[in-house]
Amino acid sequence: MLTPDQVQTITAQLARKNDRTQLVDLDGTPVIVKRLEAPLKHWGYPVLNTLARLLGQPMLRAVPAPGGSEAQAIEVARLRALAAAGVSVPEVLHVTPQWFALSFLGANSVDQLLRQQPAQARDYWQMGLQAILELHRQGQTASQCFARNMIAHEGKISFIDFEDDPSKVMPLAAAQARDWLLYLHSTAYILPMDRQEIARLFIDYLLQDDVAVQREVRRAGAAFSWLRILPKERKPWGRDVVSVQAAAQVLNIVVQLMRKQAR
Repeated sequence: MLTPDQVQTITAQLARKNDRTQLVDLDGTPVIVKRLEAPLKHWGYPVLNTLARLLGQPMLRAVPAPGGSEAQAIEVARLRALAAAGVSVPEVLHVTPQWFALSFLGANSVDQLLRQQPAQARDYWQMGLQAILELHRQGQTASQCFARNMIAHEGKISFIDFEDDPSKVMPLAAAQARDWLLYLHSTAYILPMDRQEIARLFIDYLLQDDVAVQREVRRAGAAFSWLRILPKERKPWGRDVVSVQAAAQVLNIVVQLMRKQAR
């Protein structure tokens, strides 16, 4: 869908810059270009898979992200399949053995909006919840459903980054439950909202999803809610610790509320 001159423009910019992902201007239209990443080796995969088996949590299974041409093929195929299913994702514009080009959907991720516009954080967060629910209703799942991989534009949320496919290594219900949990993990600690309110809103959307997905989220919540005892202060512990603590605290409330509703 790109002209030979546009392809040449991209090739020339890639020769000047080493960044793997680049924004290229093509006749006034911004385009995202992703070049091949070196093949990846993940020595921790066996550990994760063993942990998933011991805990009975399939969503903990390692999702291979191979890098190189294999990762590019996975992402291109997933983007096309998701678009065909009606999911809002970037359009694949051109593919070569060394890079591929995508339509640019904007620079505002849900993560950025939650941080930069706290007064509207609740609305943006709910937009993300609704987008996940619609994704699942179309029988699909994200890859890494973090708020940074969800782009807000034209009043809707689009998903980006699909270099792996969780549904290849775990049941679809587990992969979709993983979407809910990754989104919560990446947002709970920055939301300017009471944990009880976060949990109630989270449940409002989760209960509209498939019963099997609800069950997987509840099982995971019961298994990991103890992590709420982790420190709440970012310094000196870092963002990873406080994000897990916040998500676990919300999950603990979610599990309690779901148990009450099940009675």
